[in-house]
Amino acid sequence: MEKDTRQSSASSIEDESFFLPSTFSPWRTDDELAGDGNMNVAQPEPRPPPEASKPRVTVEERQTHEYLMLRPLDDGFYPRNEVIISAGRPTQEPNQNRGTLRRTKFKEMLSRSLSATLLGRNGHSSPNDNYNTIQEPLPTPMEYSAGNYSMDSIDSARHIPQRRESDEVDDSDIDIDDLAARYERPPVDCHSRRDVYVKRWSWTYIVLAILSIYSTMLSGLWLVVSIYQPRYGRGISSSEGWKMAPSTATLLCTLFAKTIELSFVTVFVAFLGQVLTRRAFVRKAKGVTLAEMTMRNWVIQPGSLLTHWEGIPYAGPTILGTLTLFATICTMFYTTASDAMVSPKLKFGAWESRELDGLVKASYANPFHVQKACSTPIDLHMDPNNSAPSCLDVQYSGQSYHNLLTFMNEWQGIRNNGISTIDYLSGRPVGKHNLFDNTTMVSSWVETEFGSPRSSFAEHDRIINNVTLAMPHAGVYSAATDPHNDILQPDDLAGVGEYSIRASVVSPVVNVMCVNMARDELAPLVYTRWPNARTEFTEIPNQRTGVEDWFNDVPPPTDDEWLNRTVVDDVFRWGPQYQRRPPVFQLFPINFNMITNTSVANSDAIYVLAKSGDIDDFTLCELRSWVTPNCSTEFDLSGISGGHMRAHCEDPSDTNSYLVSGNDDVADAPYASIDWRNVADQWRLSMDLNGGVQNNNASNARIMAHLILQHPTLDPLLPSIAEALAVLASSTLVAGSLGSTYRVRWDYPEMQMDPGVYEAFKVSMRTQQYTSSHVAEWQGIFYAVLGVVFALNIACLVYVVFFRPGLVSDYTEPQNLYAVAVNSPPSAALAGSCGHGPDSAQMVVPWRVGYSAAANHYFFEEAGVGGNGKGRPNTRLSMVSGSDLLTPSEGRFRTRNYDNYKRLSGSRTWL
Repeated sequence: MEKDTRQSSASSIEDESFFLPSTFSPWRTDDELAGDGNMNVAQPEPRPPPEASKPRVTVEERQTHEYLMLRPLDDGFYPRNEVIISAGRPTQEPNQNRGTLRRTKFKEMLSRSLSATLLGRNGHSSPNDNYNTIQEPLPTPMEYSAGNYSMDSIDSARHIPQRRESDEVDDSDIDIDDLAARYERPPVDCHSRRDVYVKRWSWTYIVLAILSIYSTMLSGLWLVVSIYQPRYGRGISSSEGWKMAPSTATLLCTLFAKTIELSFVTVFVAFLGQVLTRRAFVRKAKGVTLAEMTMRNWVIQPGSLLTHWEGIPYAGPTILGTLTLFATICTMFYTTASDAMVSPKLKFGAWESRELDGLVKASYANPFHVQKACSTPIDLHMDPNNSAPSCLDVQYSGQSYHNLLTFMNEWQGIRNNGISTIDYLSGRPVGKHNLFDNTTMVSSWVETEFGSPRSSFAEHDRIINNVTLAMPHAGVYSAATDPHNDILQPDDLAGVGEYSIRASVVSPVVNVMCVNMARDELAPLVYTRWPNARTEFTEIPNQRTGVEDWFNDVPPPTDDEWLNRTVVDDVFRWGPQYQRRPPVFQLFPINFNMITNTSVANSDAIYVLAKSGDIDDFTLCELRSWVTPNCSTEFDLSGISGGHMRAHCEDPSDTNSYLVSGNDDVADAPYASIDWRNVADQWRLSMDLNGGVQNNNASNARIMAHLILQHPTLDPLLPSIAEALAVLASSTLVAGSLGSTYRVRWDYPEMQMDPGVYEAFKVSMRTQQYTSSHVAEWQGIFYAVLGVVFALNIACLVYVVFFRPGLVSDYTEPQNLYAVAVNSPPSAALAGSCGHGPDSAQMVVPWRVGYSAAANHYFFEEAGVGGNGKGRPNTRLSMVSGSDLLTPSEGRFRTRNYDNYKRLSGSRTWL
């Protein structure tokens, strides 16, 4: 019997099938109920094609059905949902007042979705189910399981919310009929549990605001630091104390730069999502394309610009696309830019003028101070008289011969090359000296106007070889490395630091003047040619020498005793006119030998007499020393290449010269140091320059004899004897200037001071310190990266914190996009894209977010087609029947979600 009833019902449905405009219309007339017989369960029918099954419904029919929907229960309307349910007339027979079964759109959809989704059943309803015992569901999001779907809303009198006067028909809303027409099934499964608005006090907004503030502040700090380029001094160094190691500073800087990069990416992607999502809500906007949705991937995955480039031609030229491209490029290079522009690295600062203090213990070339400065473990207790002189002799001989060999080695290269034409003194090689084995001191030729043998020959008609060599002041090294001046040393900078100093101090010089003289011209100065000289023969035939105490025959110094006159008195400035006595030698040296005289009373010079084997003349050389104000000392110290000092002399453009230092003794005429004569005496003993007295044919004498000028010109391929002797004696200049004054004048009451006093002198200096700066000019392009990130951070901060009140759900995020997309009606605009994905044409289809207040449902729809929110006309019937799917608080009328949607859809967009 039940089977027959089902068959008759099915045939009746096929004969008289038409759709109601509502989504859910469970009410029937008494006639319809009378025609059902005892049928309890209706077999679901397959959905016919819309064109074939959808009848034309007139306005009168709509009004009639609307009227019937509002009729009271006693007019014969009974609810029916696949089974016979007693609703209002429990005493009435089921087979009374049955009308013809009608097939509605709701019944077709409900058979597919409602029974499976809401009732949790795959089969048909049982006629024995007692729907009257099921309680009314709470007004919470619809969550149903099998057997708990309440039908109280059907059996009991239904409450229809009353319209407010302000609730007018709104074109932006999607009614249930139009919403159902867009879906294959009604979207009753997706009832939005939350609003699209994200409150200001939500965790998401707070975290985003904090990240935005953090990224903005630190990116601004990074930009300011890169422009200001601060120097950290001892704050970042490897020196002792609470200092930050350079490696730690670099690590921290890189770490903070990475946090800026990550926070910037997070904030900008959120900003991008907010702009696009809000635009998708705005009714009058152009909508959002898939090409624009992929812009977030550019920032997160920069490689997608190459792998998924299809959207770039469409989204890139827009304002938002251009900003995103800038953000992508800056994100890729921000850490690199930070390393180039902000990470601390050793860099020279600008030249600065300041004063250094040098410890002064004695006058220049003080022999006692020089001896005490020599380091030796043999103290005065072991050797009271000769410990210091012995140490000094070894020091002189080692340093002097090293200087000479270095000088000769340079000349060897010139001679081997054979093309040099340098016969002027200022262009010829200079001497070098090693200070403390880590600093190379480079000398300089000064007073070169007197160094031309040709000019001297024209004036005196003899060969004169006159040179003056200036050495840098060795005391500058001591002052620069003194902790008193607080200069960062290379050891404080991981052994790789550098600094440069240009000191306005005097420079010690040595003057060597060698004059070629015939034997007869030299006779007044040789004891063996004096009358009544006490002489004896040597092992060399025909050579005579003075006896052992021959110097007792030399007249002692008196006010009117100036010894014999010579033809070179004006050259050497001897005699009463100059108040200087000439030297006296014990004998004439033989070829390739030389002898010395360092005992001239009150003299400031030592003398060397040498004989060349190539000419008949003898060569008499005078050595003197003083300090000159015409120089400055340049000192460069590097932890990698060591120190380098140079005497920069006689340069009118030198602003660091002692002449322009402003000291009150710059106008004092330099005077030769008598003390240096005593230092030089120890120096010549260390190398036995007086070996010609014993005719010992010393190697040093032979070398010097070969360098004697034979013509009144400097040999371009060979140094002169005056140049070689000056280089050989340069070690005495270094020893005499260590711990000595930096001025021309000695203004202290004692010649030696212990522990000494600090003497200030002016310098121009630049130092290397760890600095937040770039080291190459081309790296300045990274200013753009730091600046753009800061500017975008400011824009995002203003947008997130100040411009917009709260956030909206970001529909560009994959999880949100997926949730809305799978609950949106299918679109022909994306036909064929389910396999490989959308093509270029589909990437530019505009989309907007639609909303149905009746179903409280958000979905995507094409902005160009149906995107205006206008569907089929709203009717009272569709309004009431559709609201049955929802609880009264979740109905069609002005809920908070709908109000927020209205505000979003009516707002304006700028990007």
